[in-house]
Amino acid sequence: MGFLTRTVMLHRTIYDMDSEDQEADEAATKPTATESLSCHQHVAYSASFQVPAFYFNIFDSNGSPLPISDILETAFFRSSIREDTKATTFAVSAGDAAFPLLSQGDHPVLGSPSWYLHPCETANVVGELMDEIQHNPDWNDESRLVRWLETWFMVVGTAVDLE
Repeated sequence: MGFLTRTVMLHRTIYDMDSEDQEADEAATKPTATESLSCHQHVAYSASFQVPAFYFNIFDSNGSPLPISDILETAFFRSSIREDTKATTFAVSAGDAAFPLLSQGDHPVLGSPSWYLHPCETANVVGELMDEIQHNPDWNDESRLVRWLETWFMVVGTAVDLE
């Protein structure tokens, strides 16, 4: 079983909180440095849900994986994803959702711990969008699959920055 993979560099700003003022808000903090982060991204097939799933890990400049609280503060996630979420050590849920938006589990090919966008509603969401597209009678099975994957990447791109 194969998978798509890429690594992109992200940056985060490190702020120096004024220790004399314990109630300093973020606007009163001063950026002191930037840190390069390495984001390893994978698209692998989810046998359980029978759709692609987006897996990733983000590492600091020392090679240590970031905890979810730090990951959510990177520019990797769209700001709308961070709103109204509840985070635990192993998952992030949006509002009253019955399933997590983001989970941690083993990569299906590598076997290493990874974060992934939960794929349980993927088929429904992409299917609804595909139903709205005027199907070209000249599309063959391969063309439909390519359009389905393009739509899937568009959906994933609403949660994370794929540029």
